[in-house]
Amino acid sequence: MNEVDISFEVCRPIESNAHLVMKWRNDPDTRQTSFHREEKQWATFWPEFTSSYFNGPVQSIFARHEETRVAFLKFNSHPHPKSLAGRTVEISINVSPNFRGQGLGSRILQSALDHLAEAGVDSVYAEVRAENTQSLKTFAAAGFEDLGEHEKRVDDTGEACRIHKFIAELTPAFWRRGHVYVVAEAGSNWRMGTTKRDTAMARALIEAAAGAGADAVKFQTYRPETVYVANAGGSDYLAAAGIKEDIREIFADLAMPYELLGELADYCREHNVDFMSTGFSVQDLEAIDPFVTVHKIASYEISHPRLIDFVARTNKPVLMSTGASTMEDIAWAVERFRTAKGGDLCLLQCTAKYPAPLNALNVSAIPTLQRRFRAAAGLSDHSREPSIAAVAAVALGARAIEKHFTLDNRLPGPDHAFAVTPTELSRMTSEVRLAEKSLGDGVKRVLAAEEELARYARRGVQATKDIAPGDVLCEGQNFDILRPGQQSLGAHPRHLGLIDGRKARRPILEGHGIAPSDVEET
Repeated sequence: MNEVDISFEVCRPIESNAHLVMKWRNDPDTRQTSFHREEKQWATFWPEFTSSYFNGPVQSIFARHEETRVAFLKFNSHPHPKSLAGRTVEISINVSPNFRGQGLGSRILQSALDHLAEAGVDSVYAEVRAENTQSLKTFAAAGFEDLGEHEKRVDDTGEACRIHKFIAELTPAFWRRGHVYVVAEAGSNWRMGTTKRDTAMARALIEAAAGAGADAVKFQTYRPETVYVANAGGSDYLAAAGIKEDIREIFADLAMPYELLGELADYCREHNVDFMSTGFSVQDLEAIDPFVTVHKIASYEISHPRLIDFVARTNKPVLMSTGASTMEDIAWAVERFRTAKGGDLCLLQCTAKYPAPLNALNVSAIPTLQRRFRAAAGLSDHSREPSIAAVAAVALGARAIEKHFTLDNRLPGPDHAFAVTPTELSRMTSEVRLAEKSLGDGVKRVLAAEEELARYARRGVQATKDIAPGDVLCEGQNFDILRPGQQSLGAHPRHLGLIDGRKARRPILEGHGIAPSDVEET
């Protein structure tokens, strides 16, 4: 079987789906390789199925081949084994006993990775018993990385067993290490007219960015003759800002000397902030590369194959801006980058307008870029507002934020007017960090911070008077749907049908919760 078409069907919390999953789960071979080897019973499996099988970050699914259900896949939230940020899910797969040994398992897993990438998942984790050699081969064949053998203690049984841990990374790892990567874009704002003043301003910008908590300070390195044609003329947007020179003259004036790169990189190291500079030609990148750990491709350069090839060959992480680009443009650039064996890529949503109005930022494109290209995604924000877009971007999964900054908006030059000040940059960085803390893991559940009030204030089935064994339980007469306060919390009101009209099997004090186990069997 060389070609296998796999499709997926959402599993629903209905009895027919549950019976099929339980049947496959109770297969002797499946139980032998499971962490829980006892045979499932319907009376306990049905409530387990309707609750724990449907509270994961991604819906459980059936895999289908030629219109037949051939496997069941379940996804749970799980911490990343290497503590990377983003959404990590643990995958478990149960292939139908009728379809084992046909090579379907690895193909289903490969298709599942595509499915999970579309759902915005960053990493897929799995645990397999060490003696389950077939599953070990299946996960390896599907492209999962084997993290080696470990000991696991099963929580509810206490059993100690040997397992292999597997991981599949769907978005690049570099951009998920630690917090969101904040790039303070100095651009051309270092230029003050003389070598001495230029160097002093560049150093002051580095100090300001480091003080604001940025992860990197980025400059730009170019030569006019490798950017614009000789007769390019003036720029309308710059002319509106009072800068009316020919664009090549402007670029010539703002060109950073190559000999300044090493000096600024050293100064960044002294201030514990990464040095970056965008290159606009291969010659520029050759000068920059020895001093940077992260490269940047500017929006208007993502159609330049030589630049993309160069940064890919360095195998360093790359930020690639996408301003004024179509999805077709981006797809070409990403394909070019990956064909050249590029490393960790982060695509930046960017609006090519200076300044960009908030209603033109299209921050919602961030998850689109991430899912479409299986890349990390972020925002290059050209708006004048310090932090609204950055915080929104973090909420949408951004792993990098770039923002132009200056020491003073009144300074002469093309990039000062729309850039944020050091105080505003500090505010943005602080609010980005707070936004990160608020994200959580995406799984809806009762959190530790809620537990006290969850016990105190959620409504349950509560006794409104003392109830003796044999008393008939009647809503509105001896029990009601109330908050328990300091008393025990009763059953969820969805279980009223198992309680109302039945006889109590034990004494129940006024205020105490009533559970289905407190009533006599019929």
